[in-house]
Amino acid sequence: MIYDFQGNAIRLPWERWLHIIDPSGKHEYMELMRPELVETIRNPETIVQSNRSPDTVRIYHRWFEDTAVGSKWVRVFIRFFDHGDAFVLTAFAKNTVARGQELWRREEQ
Repeated sequence: MIYDFQGNAIRLPWERWLHIIDPSGKHEYMELMRPELVETIRNPETIVQSNRSPDTVRIYHRWFEDTAVGSKWVRVFIRFFDHGDAFVLTAFAKNTVARGQELWRREEQ
């Protein structure tokens, strides 16, 4: 269980982790980036509403300077349910923040 910055309990089921790091997929490098995935959930810089599933999926983002694939935004897709359950759908690194309505942004300090 990973708790986000608002105290929401986010599950990362083994099946989802295997999906993320699947060698036949495009994001097997994420096996080396589990700490970045966890840090993105715990301390995101911005959260965007998914365009594909706007009612249930939020995309947490955090910038990392030095990852297994260079300087990238780590995107963690999290499905939230009305009854308070939430779990990681997938995660990967990209050069940009996902498109969609911004729901939250960390204030500059």
